Amino acid sequence: MKIPTKSWCKHAFSFYPKCDVVMNNISEAFNNTILVARDKHVLTMCEWIKSYLMNKNATLRQKVDRWGQRIMPKPRYRLDKEVEMSGNWTPIWSKNEIWQVVHIHNKHSFIVDVSKKSCTCNIWELVGIPCRHAVAALGYRQQKS
Repeated sequence: MKIPTKSWCKHAFSFYPKCDVVMNNISEAFNNTILVARDKHVLTMCEWIKSYLMNKNATLRQKVDRWGQRIMPKPRYRLDKEVEMSGNWTPIWSKNEIWQVVHIHNKHSFIVDVSKKSCTCNIWELVGIPCRHAVAALGYRQQKS
């Protein structure tokens, strides 16, 4: 049986979920957490899991409520890294909201469409956070405004 490419290869991922992670850690972490409840009777185990999930959700909600920023810490860290890495890219305006972004050393280039929030590297569409090419184009556009 052949596994479809869209299940395991990043270039074929759907852009809808906005996630570039190709691993299964959440289910592994959950299964590890409920090990203590697995040897209980079915109803007791279900009650334990329900209580655990309710407490976990309440804790996470409190953290979110206390967070004073618009962007959560991990996406912010990733965006900061992209901003840092955008310094080696030179944007060249093409038309409307379309830019060609070229690396200053190896001359690799990507096309960024700011209006569609897309880049030919597909990171912006896949993750939902602007890639370094988009950051370079957006930064240059902001400086010229």
